[in-house]
Amino acid sequence: MKKLILIALLINASLAAAMTTPDTTIIEFSDKASKNRVKVISNNNKTFEIPKVLNLDNVLKAIGVDSTERERAFVMVTNGGKNRDTILVISREGQRIKIVTKEDNSLKRDTLIKRDSQQEEIESVKENNDKDDGNDKKSFSIGKKDKKFFSRSDFGIYIGLNNFINSSPSSPNQEYKLRTFQSRFVALSLRKNATLIKGKKVDLAFSYGPEIVWYNLMLQNSNLTTFFRDQVVFSKNPSPTEKSKLVVPVINLPVMLNFGFKEDKFKIGFGGYVGYRIGGYTKEKFASGGKSKAKGDYGLTDIPYGLTTEFGKKNGLTIFARYDLNKMFKANQYNANDLQVFSVGFRL
Repeated sequence: MKKLILIALLINASLAAAMTTPDTTIIEFSDKASKNRVKVISNNNKTFEIPKVLNLDNVLKAIGVDSTERERAFVMVTNGGKNRDTILVISREGQRIKIVTKEDNSLKRDTLIKRDSQQEEIESVKENNDKDDGNDKKSFSIGKKDKKFFSRSDFGIYIGLNNFINSSPSSPNQEYKLRTFQSRFVALSLRKNATLIKGKKVDLAFSYGPEIVWYNLMLQNSNLTTFFRDQVVFSKNPSPTEKSKLVVPVINLPVMLNFGFKEDKFKIGFGGYVGYRIGGYTKEKFASGGKSKAKGDYGLTDIPYGLTTEFGKKNGLTIFARYDLNKMFKANQYNANDLQVFSVGFRL
């Protein structure tokens, strides 16, 4: 009878031991020394304190891995982390510790801690650098790395309308007047953005880069532009036209200060531009069906410059406005001696 009781007790003890599995602790973090994302998995009933500074050496030391095994693990993680390896480390207490690595491009200071046996919630935390509250407890706060509002570079297409302001007293008939919705402003822009200030709510960036601009100045009715005896002339065309325009291509270098408001995802910028005219031509389409095109200087200024502003959503349409401070034509052009150009539209 006693033997039966003893055998039953041994069987119960064996079943209890078989059903008891050690707790699994998973600690995931960015190890800056090896420049890898590291996940340490330990099956151990022994409780240990998570180190204040999370790196591979400190975590393995807290678990109970000796210095020789820690050095070996660090070398293997450094050499093999890019290919995502699983490394087995045997601690001095006999437990098997797995280290899973992968290349870490962000090196964010976040930690993933999971206790399988207690079904704790997985959470992303960042160590709070405030002083200890005196109870020897670690404090963690949720956080993520702030991103810059402005990208390092971007490509933009400007589409808008342009028109003359000011009047030319030497052109009393105003044959230089433009058709508002047909006079188009088009530009292709390659811009660099250098962030000067990265704040919690607002970023400040200096933006610059070349662009090519086309002023399409569409004349009203059947008016046309000619160049006679070194003077630009706006006059009535004896043959009716469907279209008559003066096209001015320019290479510009705009510079701007841009403010990015992170909460509202809104941006606004102010700046100026200076450029160089690279040609000019007129083009007519006659009502009878014929076309005419003529290249020339047309008394246009060579160095345009002006002011610009832009505002809009971070990843949406941007509204722009430009005002040429220079006169469109040179000072000796008495038929167009006061004309300046302004442009408004969208940047895509």
